[in-house]
Amino acid sequence: MNKKIKVQLFFTFLLFPILLLAQVKTKESLSILDIIKRLEQQTSFKFSYLENELEQLPPFTISSNLTPRQIIADIERNSNLEFEFLSEDFIAIRLQNPLEADKVLDLEEVIIQNYLNESIIKKDQGVFEINLDQLPTLPGLIEPDALQALQVLPGVESINEKVSDLNIRGGTPDQNLVLWDGIRMYQYGHFFGLISAINPYFVDEVALIKNGTDASYGNSVSGVISLQTSDELNKKFNAEAGINYLYGFGLIDTPLGKQSSLRLAARSSINNYFRTPTYNQYYKQAFQNTILDPLEQESIKQNDEFHFYDTTLRYLYQPNKRNKFKLSFIYLSNNLNYREDFLQGNEIDPKTSGLSQYSLGFGLNYAHHWNKKIISKVHYYYSLYNLEASNEERKEDRISRQKNKVREHGFKIENTLNLNHLSDLHLGFEHIFAQIENFTRQSNPLDGFFSTRYTSTQAVYGTYSFKSLDDKTYLHIGSRLNYFSQLNQFYFEPRFSLNQKMIKNLAFEFLGEVKSQYHTQINSTQKDFLGIQNSKWQGANNQDIPLMQSMQLSLGLHYTQNNWLASIEGYAKKVNNITVSSQGFQDQYQYAPFSGDYYVRGIDFLIRKEFKSFNFWAGYSLTNNDYRFNEISQNSFPSNTAIANSLSFNTSYEQNGLQVSLGIKWRSGKAYTPISQENLTNNLFLYSPSNSAQLPSYFRTDLSAGQEFKLNDEVNAYIGLSVWNLLNSTNIINAYYLQENNEIFFIQQEALRITPNLIFRIKIH
Repeated sequence: MNKKIKVQLFFTFLLFPILLLAQVKTKESLSILDIIKRLEQQTSFKFSYLENELEQLPPFTISSNLTPRQIIADIERNSNLEFEFLSEDFIAIRLQNPLEADKVLDLEEVIIQNYLNESIIKKDQGVFEINLDQLPTLPGLIEPDALQALQVLPGVESINEKVSDLNIRGGTPDQNLVLWDGIRMYQYGHFFGLISAINPYFVDEVALIKNGTDASYGNSVSGVISLQTSDELNKKFNAEAGINYLYGFGLIDTPLGKQSSLRLAARSSINNYFRTPTYNQYYKQAFQNTILDPLEQESIKQNDEFHFYDTTLRYLYQPNKRNKFKLSFIYLSNNLNYREDFLQGNEIDPKTSGLSQYSLGFGLNYAHHWNKKIISKVHYYYSLYNLEASNEERKEDRISRQKNKVREHGFKIENTLNLNHLSDLHLGFEHIFAQIENFTRQSNPLDGFFSTRYTSTQAVYGTYSFKSLDDKTYLHIGSRLNYFSQLNQFYFEPRFSLNQKMIKNLAFEFLGEVKSQYHTQINSTQKDFLGIQNSKWQGANNQDIPLMQSMQLSLGLHYTQNNWLASIEGYAKKVNNITVSSQGFQDQYQYAPFSGDYYVRGIDFLIRKEFKSFNFWAGYSLTNNDYRFNEISQNSFPSNTAIANSLSFNTSYEQNGLQVSLGIKWRSGKAYTPISQENLTNNLFLYSPSNSAQLPSYFRTDLSAGQEFKLNDEVNAYIGLSVWNLLNSTNIINAYYLQENNEIFFIQQEALRITPNLIFRIKIH
């Protein structure tokens, strides 16, 4: 060994104890209270805390080579304390609840606390969230219906008044992703869409996303609606029961020991026992211009049996503070049997038709908190949708049967990592497998068709979330990579949202997304499924049904001060690869095998003012929604869901348990395709250009009132009255031409006329 190496080794061993001692001296064990006081002396930080809470905590070892912010992060990571930066220099210190100590920090923040009222808020990712348990009376609504409540928000319409047919920024209903406790729903309406099949007392929160969709959501090119039941264990028994002019319902929510609770509910229509004026109005609306309402009535007697019901269940189990299980179940059903008696000579010739529609959903969620910084979630669901009908046609002496069934399995695993008190990282994987069946068969002539399509989609996704120390900047950047196995196709979907507080009361919002969708609903003929529910689900095949793709950007400003809110948001949205058969055409192109796109540009505006007991808000949407189908026209033309102008005024009053609300809704009429008047004179059935005419404007006034009162210390009662279309306005929501027996009919579908409803509810708590 040469002399130089020996000298180096000598000094290394000589200096090692000194270096070790110096390293030890850079670490110091102090009480957390002393550390906080030292930080206040040495920095500009000011802390808010309860001294007696900090005195109870054990000593903490810190390294002197850490910066003040690193010391705070180190304490937060390794103790039961939470540090919240209320400003750049002012920090609040809280002792976390032991059950909450291992929860990951959620960076999603409320941007607007009272958007329309205290139960509707807007979060930083452009998410609207409604607390249904606290939702006050809305105009025309007898109950806190989730899907009806969404329509008070600008940009959300139902062009045909069906709650299951929501048009979110010009999209068609099948382009929405509707989730119930994470289970994809392919049906969510009773009375074939006129009322919600989602129990209003079972779901706790509903979230609406119009743009800036989180990367965890896929298979949708329009809006996302997430309906969630509570994840919190119930500590005491609760029950509700009630009846209105359409159905009766009951619910129980009870603890099962200290570690689990069960919520169970059911609803059923009451028309089998008696028919109310409300039921008659809904019946007339649901079945107009269908087999139950033929143009030429030849039978001597008609009889129908219609019934709907649903049942829901949620079970929670939390064995300890780190693990939680949630089991969810939902079943929805609509059934119709229709009989006509015809006189055949001296004998009665009965003809029977029927329709059955039901959905079943099962979901299992598991969450594990590894520590305060990491949480893993696993979700599995099974969704089944079935629609089938049979029709006995007397004139053709034919029996027709149809069926559309969707089975879907979904599996998702997601990990959330709290990088620090300012940023999170979400990483996940999702696998969806679906089977879609379509079946038709008829006699005289004997004919039939059966197809089964299997679809499989895998996706990986991630989102980075960041908020600034001063709570003025919220940024979410994410992406989703889909692989569609049957198409052998990858599709990349970036998403982002930025919310920036410019001054104290003014916030700027910038949202964007790219999305895709595999499944769509198509119409084969207008008489499919008795003409009542004439859309069937199909999967993309890159032939006549391509994969839909969408892009959207929006820019918004939100101003709040002294109980005033003013919000304006402009957006541009384009959806490619839509098919004519998925858009509900009712002219010469309704069965055409063409593909195209639609392009929506719009502005959503809202203004609200809250007084002591009064709340007033007005919303306005200006929209340009055009199709582009080159085989139909070289120029763009209005979409079937286009509503150029939509305006609403609403006011509510609340005092001592009394709630009253009044609303006015006005919007432009729907576009339709007329027949050439010249040819009509000669009884020729020739159309003018598609959607070149417009129906009259739509106008409706709604009223609701309710009073809650105590029967005793444990029982509350509620009685409510609503009137839909208070002024009994005549509104035409759709129009088309039909030719039968060489005669041309102009069919006009009316909206609901004046429709009252009454409810009585009892709640035990």
